[in-house]
Amino acid sequence: MRSAIVVGAGFGGIAAAIALRRAGVRELTVIERGDGVGGVWEQNTYPGAACDVPSHLYSYSFARNPGWGRRFARQPEIREYLSTTAERFGVLADVRCGVEATGARWEQQAGCWEVQTSAGSFRAELLVAACGQLTRPSIPAVQDLHSFAGSVFHSSRWPAELDLAGARVGVVGTGASAIQFVPEIAPHVASLSVFQRTAPWVLPKPDTPYSDAARRAFERVPALQWAGRLGWWMLMESAIAGFVGHPRTLAPLEAAGRAHLRRQVPDRVLRERLTPSYTIGCKRVLLSNDWYPALSRANVEVLSQPVARATSTGIELEGGQRRDLDVLIFGTGFDAHDFVSPMEVRGRDGRSLSEEWGGLPEAWHGLSVPGFPNMFIMYGPNTFGGSGSAVYMLESQSRHIAAAVSAMREAGAATIEVRPEANERFLSQLRRRQRNTVWATGGCSSWYLDEQGRDPTNWPGYTIEYRRRTRRIDPAVYRLAGRC
Repeated sequence: MRSAIVVGAGFGGIAAAIALRRAGVRELTVIERGDGVGGVWEQNTYPGAACDVPSHLYSYSFARNPGWGRRFARQPEIREYLSTTAERFGVLADVRCGVEATGARWEQQAGCWEVQTSAGSFRAELLVAACGQLTRPSIPAVQDLHSFAGSVFHSSRWPAELDLAGARVGVVGTGASAIQFVPEIAPHVASLSVFQRTAPWVLPKPDTPYSDAARRAFERVPALQWAGRLGWWMLMESAIAGFVGHPRTLAPLEAAGRAHLRRQVPDRVLRERLTPSYTIGCKRVLLSNDWYPALSRANVEVLSQPVARATSTGIELEGGQRRDLDVLIFGTGFDAHDFVSPMEVRGRDGRSLSEEWGGLPEAWHGLSVPGFPNMFIMYGPNTFGGSGSAVYMLESQSRHIAAAVSAMREAGAATIEVRPEANERFLSQLRRRQRNTVWATGGCSSWYLDEQGRDPTNWPGYTIEYRRRTRRIDPAVYRLAGRC
C-alpha cells in the first residue's frame, strides 16, 4: 500500500492522514473544499461558536495541547489547533484546499480509486471518505421564502461583515448552534423572535478560562492534563448508559435540567414554553449558561407556533400572527445522513453507494461497505455518540484504517474488503440494540432519525466498546485478496 486519498480535512481527515503516514503510506493527498483545514471548525464562524465537549477531551490523545485558553474551546482556537497539529505531524503539506471532490470510482483492473474533483482527477490505492456529518446545511421548506426581502442565511454561512445592530431578527431553530449565537446577538438587535419547534434540554456549562498558571502546570506536569481528560471521558461515558437502554440513570440529568430552567427563567409562562416534553437525550443535550437569560430579555420572544410561510416583510405563523423582520437566520442544523456527500461513489461493477444503501446508510462499524474495496469512511453511519467526544471515535477509526494498511502489507494483498456475511451479522446486532435506545423510545423527532424513524446516526453502546471492536483487523471480517 503506497498511496491514499483522504477526502476532507476536519478532525477525521487529519486523524486519518496522520495514521496513514505513520502506517507507511508515502503518497498521500488530502482533498479539502474549504479554504483551510478544520472542517466544521473552518466553516462555522457564527458569533459564540464553541465546542460542547471539554477541550482536553476534544483533541487528539497523541497531540495534547496544554495551552487551551478555556475548558470549552471556541471556534478560532479549535481551528488553529487542527492546523497546527496537521503541520506538526507533517500532513499539512498534503492538503489541497479549495478542491471539491465530486465523485469516486473503483477501477477494478487498475486496482485503485479514481477521485474526480474540481481540480481534475486523482488516483490512489486507498480511499478514505472523511466528508463529515455536519457539513451540509439543512434549511426547512418554508413556503414563499423567496419572497422575503430581507437577508436570509444559515448559521453555518454567517456573513463576515454582518452588522445586526438595531435590526429586527428572526431565528428558526433552537439547537446547538442557536443556543450559542442567540445570546451573542440578543443584546445588540432591536428585537429577536425565536421560532421554536420543540424545547431542548439544556444543562449548565461548566466553562471557565484557564489561567496562565494552569496552562504552565499542564505543560510541566502532563499527567494533570491526562487526568482531566480521563475524568471527563469517564463522566461522559457513564451518561451513555441512560441513552442505550437504562433510562433510570437519566433521572439525575433531567432533574439538573429542570433545576437549571427554574433558576434562570423566573417567568412561569416562558418557563412552561421552554420545558421539554420528551426524555432527555432523545435530542442532542445542550450546554449553556446564557441561553435562558437571553430568552428572558425584554427584546426577545419565543414563539412555539409552527411557521406557516414567509412574507415580503417577515414570517407568518399558523394562526395568523406575523413578525416583521430585517434578517432571518436558520439555526436548523444539517443534513446528517449523506455521509459521503457531495461525492457519488461507485464500487465494484460500477454500483453506487447510494444504490447499495437504498436510503438507509449502513456500514460495518460505520467504516466499511461490501463491494467497495480499499475504502473506509470516517464518522460514518452509526458512529455518532450521544455523549462523549467525536474525536475519540475518530481516533478509533483512524487506528483501524492504519491497521488495515499494515494487514495488507503483511499479507502482500492488493485489496481489503469487509465480508458481506460479517457486515450482515453486525447490522443485525445493531438493529436489535437500537430498539431500546432513548433515540428510539424517547418520544421526540430529531436529526438523529430519518423520515421512517430509523437511526443511521448513533452508536448504541459505549465508546470504549467501539474502540475494542475496531482495534484490529479480523480475518473473519475482512477479505484480503490479490497480490501487490
